[in-house]
Amino acid sequence: MRNDLIESGLGVCRGLVILSGLFFAATDIWASPAPEAVAGCRAEALAPKNHRTSLPDRVTLIPPSNGTYIGLYSIGTIAEDQRRFVEKSGHRPAIVYTFHDWVSDDDWASSSPHFRTFTDPLESSRVSPLQLAEQVRKEGSVLAVAWAIQCCDWESHLFWYGFRKPTVTVDRLLQGEYDSYITSVARQIKSYGHPIMLTLFSEFNYQGMMGFGKRGGERLDEVAHVCRLYGDPTWPDGPERIKDAFVYVIDRFRKEDVRNVTWFMYAGSHYMNPRHEDYSQWLHPQYFYPGDDYIDWVGQSAYFIDPRAIPKLRQQELATSVTEALAPGYVAWGAVTERPLFLPEFGVLGDKTHSRARVLEEVFRDVLPQFPRVQAITLADFKIAEDYYEVPRLGTFEDETGAWKRAVRENPHYLKQVTIKGGE
Repeated sequence: MRNDLIESGLGVCRGLVILSGLFFAATDIWASPAPEAVAGCRAEALAPKNHRTSLPDRVTLIPPSNGTYIGLYSIGTIAEDQRRFVEKSGHRPAIVYTFHDWVSDDDWASSSPHFRTFTDPLESSRVSPLQLAEQVRKEGSVLAVAWAIQCCDWESHLFWYGFRKPTVTVDRLLQGEYDSYITSVARQIKSYGHPIMLTLFSEFNYQGMMGFGKRGGERLDEVAHVCRLYGDPTWPDGPERIKDAFVYVIDRFRKEDVRNVTWFMYAGSHYMNPRHEDYSQWLHPQYFYPGDDYIDWVGQSAYFIDPRAIPKLRQQELATSVTEALAPGYVAWGAVTERPLFLPEFGVLGDKTHSRARVLEEVFRDVLPQFPRVQAITLADFKIAEDYYEVPRLGTFEDETGAWKRAVRENPHYLKQVTIKGGE
């Protein structure tokens, strides 16, 4: 293992306990509410008690006994992206991860949005989630879907100034307004019968950060009370709403006797890293996690660079090594649960002027095996990511495919087919 790569990642090779102490001693906090706003909030939350026993005889994705599933993350032209991924990587993806939001971007602020079920087409695609799930299943893969409730229009100035708000909210979900829609999707997935992975939020910590106040639409750093306006008066309101949303929806799937969903939840890149601008102690997974009886996999995104070939990026907050992007969240999750980690959004950023072959090979060969609870990864490899999010396609430089071949394709640590509990 190259010492300079690890040193730049704050010393994971010295042990995560040391790294954890280093991170949590930091004080550079962006989303820090006023001291009076956190009066009465408890600094530590007990592990959630079981609300309801999980259904028996479930058909779910189980973690490998040794190694890590490797797959593809794509939005939009998924079929084309999958063909390209197979060509460049030399293997099929074990997991294909994509998005299918409750409502489209055009309907986000509509008073009467169209709620998209799993027979509606994916965005920029002619196939539905269930059709895609069947396509990838026949190839030995499983489909993972962010069936996401959108709290925010991150790129809209009107949203940030409070003039544009979503009409589909977690609060309305918890009041039962979307029960018929949730039930219809649950029945579609049950009828499909084969395994599928679902989460309700993309990068739940950002959704939680925006879920404070009486109606769940205020930001953590602007709210007058962090813990008093929803649910348990000692629990941060935004995370508690997200936790309750998972419980609410999963319980309705159980009511419909849906046994073929593997539930996961994941945070953003650099999660729980006090050096990152979105850090807050009130966004720790202890406040979000509904418990092992509800969630099968946990995790986070991981976007990073080669610290020895620093690209010119708009997203300077992500311009760190992989260990700085991943290790703080890995430690935080380990304090809450022993569930395996899934990294649904995994990308090496670049400006397309330098090959990322070196960092790809070192990260997959040397660094990731140092995080044994990471047992599923889907690589961001699609046109939107390249054009807008500074994640070039795999094989942008020819030596990148050679690095992937050595570090991933020929490496038995990375598994190209999934194992399903309950049989397939």
